[in-house]
Amino acid sequence: MRGVFMAVAILLTFTCCQRNKNVSVQIETGDSEESAMLASADTFNPEMKMNIQRGVVLNRAKDIYHLIKSEYVCHGGSFESEWFDRAFCSKSWNKLLMAVRCKEHRTGTLFFEIDRWSMSRYSGEFVSFEEFEVDNFWTDGDQKRASVSFVVYESDSYTPARIDLVYEDNRWVIDNFHNLRYMLDVRNSMWNYLANDII
Repeated sequence: MRGVFMAVAILLTFTCCQRNKNVSVQIETGDSEESAMLASADTFNPEMKMNIQRGVVLNRAKDIYHLIKSEYVCHGGSFESEWFDRAFCSKSWNKLLMAVRCKEHRTGTLFFEIDRWSMSRYSGEFVSFEEFEVDNFWTDGDQKRASVSFVVYESDSYTPARIDLVYEDNRWVIDNFHNLRYMLDVRNSMWNYLANDII
Protein backbone atom coordinates (compact mmCIF):
# COMPACT_ATOMS: atom_id res chain seq x y z
CA MET A 1 0.00 0.00 0.00
CA ARG A 2 2.82 2.38 0.90
CA GLY A 3 4.48 1.62 -2.44
CA VAL A 4 1.30 2.67 -4.29
CA PHE A 5 1.25 6.02 -2.48
CA MET A 6 4.92 6.59 -3.31
CA ALA A 7 4.32 5.76 -6.98
CA VAL A 8 1.35 8.16 -7.16
CA ALA A 9 3.36 10.93 -5.45
CA ILE A 10 6.27 10.49 -7.88
CA LEU A 11 3.91 10.46 -10.86
CA LEU A 12 2.16 13.65 -9.72
CA THR A 13 5.47 15.42 -9.08
CA PHE A 14 6.80 14.43 -12.52
CA THR A 15 3.55 15.51 -14.21
CA CYS A 16 3.55 18.91 -12.47
CA CYS A 17 7.20 19.55 -13.26
CA GLN A 18 6.77 18.53 -16.91
CA ARG A 19 3.67 20.72 -17.29
CA ASN A 20 5.45 23.70 -15.71
CA LYS A 21 8.45 23.22 -18.01
CA ASN A 22 6.10 23.31 -20.99
CA VAL A 23 4.33 26.44 -19.70
CA SER A 24 7.69 28.16 -19.11
CA VAL A 25 8.73 27.37 -22.66
CA GLN A 26 5.40 28.68 -23.94
CA ILE A 27 5.79 31.93 -21.97
CA GLU A 28 9.35 32.47 -23.24
CA THR A 29 8.25 31.67 -26.80
CA GLY A 30 5.34 34.05 -26.31
CA ASP A 31 7.78 36.84 -25.41
CA SER A 32 9.54 36.59 -28.78
CA GLU A 33 6.22 36.29 -30.61
CA GLU A 34 4.97 39.40 -28.80
CA SER A 35 8.10 41.33 -29.79
CA ALA A 36 7.60 40.34 -33.43
CA MET A 37 3.93 41.31 -33.28
CA LEU A 38 4.76 44.71 -31.75
CA ALA A 39 7.42 45.32 -34.38
CA SER A 40 4.94 44.63 -37.18
CA ALA A 41 2.33 46.77 -35.40
CA ASP A 42 4.37 49.87 -36.28
CA THR A 43 2.90 49.66 -39.79
CA PHE A 44 -0.70 49.94 -38.48
CA ASN A 45 -2.63 53.10 -37.62
CA PRO A 46 -2.28 54.33 -33.99
CA GLU A 47 -5.64 52.95 -32.81
CA MET A 48 -4.98 49.48 -34.23
CA LYS A 49 -1.45 49.54 -32.82
CA MET A 50 -2.85 50.41 -29.37
CA ASN A 51 -5.34 47.51 -29.57
CA ILE A 52 -2.57 45.08 -30.54
CA GLN A 53 -0.43 46.26 -27.62
CA ARG A 54 -3.36 45.93 -25.19
CA GLY A 55 -3.88 42.37 -26.46
CA VAL A 56 -0.22 41.56 -25.88
CA VAL A 57 -0.47 42.87 -22.29
CA LEU A 58 -3.63 40.87 -21.66
CA ASN A 59 -2.11 37.64 -22.99
CA ARG A 60 1.06 38.19 -20.96
CA ALA A 61 -0.94 38.55 -17.73
CA LYS A 62 -3.02 35.45 -18.51
CA ASP A 63 0.09 33.39 -19.30
CA ILE A 64 1.82 34.40 -16.07
CA TYR A 65 -1.18 33.56 -13.92
CA HIS A 66 -1.73 30.26 -15.73
CA LEU A 67 1.75 29.25 -14.56
CA ILE A 68 1.08 30.58 -11.04
CA LYS A 69 -2.12 28.54 -10.81
CA SER A 70 -0.26 25.40 -11.97
CA GLU A 71 2.37 25.89 -9.26
CA TYR A 72 -0.26 26.32 -6.54
CA VAL A 73 -2.07 23.18 -7.70
CA CYS A 74 1.18 21.19 -7.73
CA HIS A 75 2.07 22.34 -4.21
CA GLY A 76 -1.31 21.77 -2.58
CA GLY A 77 -2.44 25.40 -2.59
CA SER A 78 0.53 26.66 -0.62
CA PHE A 79 3.57 27.98 -2.40
CA GLU A 80 6.00 30.84 -1.82
CA SER A 81 8.71 31.31 -4.37
CA GLU A 82 10.61 34.44 -5.19
CA TRP A 83 11.40 32.77 -8.49
CA PHE A 84 8.09 34.25 -9.70
CA ASP A 85 9.33 37.72 -8.78
CA ARG A 86 12.66 37.18 -10.54
CA ALA A 87 10.96 35.83 -13.66
CA PHE A 88 7.92 38.09 -13.97
CA CYS A 89 8.52 41.33 -12.03
CA SER A 90 10.43 44.53 -12.73
CA LYS A 91 13.95 45.28 -11.56
CA SER A 92 12.70 47.97 -9.19
CA TRP A 93 10.17 45.52 -7.69
CA ASN A 94 12.88 42.94 -7.06
CA LYS A 95 15.18 45.55 -5.53
CA LEU A 96 12.40 46.63 -3.15
CA LEU A 97 11.59 43.00 -2.28
CA MET A 98 15.25 42.33 -1.42
CA ALA A 99 15.27 45.40 0.85
CA VAL A 100 12.22 44.00 2.66
CA ARG A 101 13.88 40.58 3.03
CA CYS A 102 17.04 42.23 4.42
CA LYS A 103 15.01 44.14 7.02
CA GLU A 104 13.12 40.98 7.97
CA HIS A 105 16.43 39.21 8.54
CA ARG A 106 18.02 42.14 10.38
CA THR A 107 15.06 42.82 12.72
CA GLY A 108 13.64 39.32 13.13
CA THR A 109 10.24 40.59 11.98
CA LEU A 110 8.12 39.50 9.04
CA PHE A 111 6.48 41.63 6.41
CA PHE A 112 3.10 40.03 5.92
CA GLU A 113 0.09 41.57 4.28
CA ILE A 114 -1.08 39.03 1.71
CA ASP A 115 0.39 36.50 -0.64
CA ARG A 116 0.92 38.86 -3.56
CA TRP A 117 0.48 36.08 -6.12
CA SER A 118 -2.67 34.38 -4.81
CA MET A 119 -4.08 37.51 -3.10
CA SER A 120 -4.90 35.31 -0.11
CA ARG A 121 -4.17 35.95 3.55
CA TYR A 122 -4.07 32.24 4.27
CA SER A 123 -2.00 29.49 2.69
CA GLY A 124 -3.43 26.20 1.55
CA GLU A 125 -6.21 27.72 -0.55
CA PHE A 126 -6.71 26.57 -4.12
CA VAL A 127 -7.18 29.60 -6.33
CA SER A 128 -8.35 30.33 -9.83
CA PHE A 129 -7.65 33.52 -11.79
CA GLU A 130 -10.43 34.71 -14.11
CA GLU A 131 -11.94 37.74 -15.87
CA PHE A 132 -8.75 39.44 -17.01
CA GLU A 133 -9.17 42.91 -18.47
CA VAL A 134 -6.77 45.69 -19.42
CA ASP A 135 -7.88 48.72 -17.41
CA ASN A 136 -5.24 51.18 -18.40
CA PHE A 137 -2.55 51.43 -21.05
CA TRP A 138 -0.29 54.38 -21.80
CA THR A 139 2.91 55.04 -23.58
CA ASP A 140 5.23 58.02 -23.43
CA GLY A 141 8.20 57.66 -25.75
CA ASP A 142 10.06 54.52 -24.69
CA GLN A 143 8.07 54.17 -21.47
CA LYS A 144 5.03 51.91 -21.50
CA ARG A 145 2.77 51.09 -18.57
CA ALA A 146 -0.44 49.12 -18.19
CA SER A 147 -2.86 47.86 -15.53
CA VAL A 148 -4.72 44.55 -15.73
CA SER A 149 -7.58 43.69 -13.41
CA PHE A 150 -8.76 40.16 -12.68
CA VAL A 151 -10.66 38.17 -10.08
CA VAL A 152 -9.15 35.56 -7.78
CA TYR A 153 -11.61 32.81 -6.86
CA GLU A 154 -11.11 30.67 -3.77
CA SER A 155 -13.35 27.83 -2.59
CA ASP A 156 -15.83 30.12 -0.81
CA SER A 157 -14.90 33.69 -1.76
CA TYR A 158 -13.47 35.91 -4.45
CA THR A 159 -11.12 38.87 -4.47
CA PRO A 160 -10.89 41.58 -7.12
CA ALA A 161 -7.25 42.31 -7.89
CA ARG A 162 -5.06 44.37 -10.19
CA ILE A 163 -1.46 44.31 -11.34
CA ASP A 164 0.52 47.21 -12.76
CA LEU A 165 2.96 46.31 -15.54
CA VAL A 166 5.88 48.09 -17.16
CA TYR A 167 7.65 47.36 -20.43
CA GLU A 168 11.24 46.52 -19.52
CA ASP A 169 13.96 44.75 -21.51
CA ASN A 170 11.56 44.10 -24.41
CA ARG A 171 8.88 42.39 -22.32
CA TRP A 172 6.00 43.22 -19.99
CA VAL A 173 6.75 42.67 -16.29
CA ILE A 174 4.75 43.24 -13.11
CA ASP A 175 5.64 46.35 -11.12
CA ASN A 176 2.96 46.26 -8.40
CA PHE A 177 0.10 44.19 -6.98
CA HIS A 178 -3.24 45.50 -5.66
CA ASN A 179 -5.73 43.57 -3.55
CA LEU A 180 -8.95 45.51 -4.20
CA ARG A 181 -10.96 43.73 -1.51
CA TYR A 182 -8.75 45.19 1.23
CA MET A 183 -7.71 48.23 -0.86
CA LEU A 184 -4.11 47.12 -0.41
CA ASP A 185 -1.28 48.48 -2.53
CA VAL A 186 1.54 45.98 -1.94
CA ARG A 187 4.36 48.28 -3.09
CA ASN A 188 3.22 51.05 -0.73
CA SER A 189 2.91 48.54 2.11
CA MET A 190 6.48 47.44 1.51
CA TRP A 191 7.71 51.06 1.53
CA ASN A 192 5.83 51.65 4.82
CA TYR A 193 7.41 48.55 6.35
CA LEU A 194 10.88 49.79 5.37
CA ALA A 195 10.24 53.34 6.58
CA ASN A 196 8.95 52.47 10.05
CA ASP A 197 10.98 51.12 12.94
CA ILE A 198 9.68 47.88 14.42
CA ILE A 199 9.64 47.67 18.23
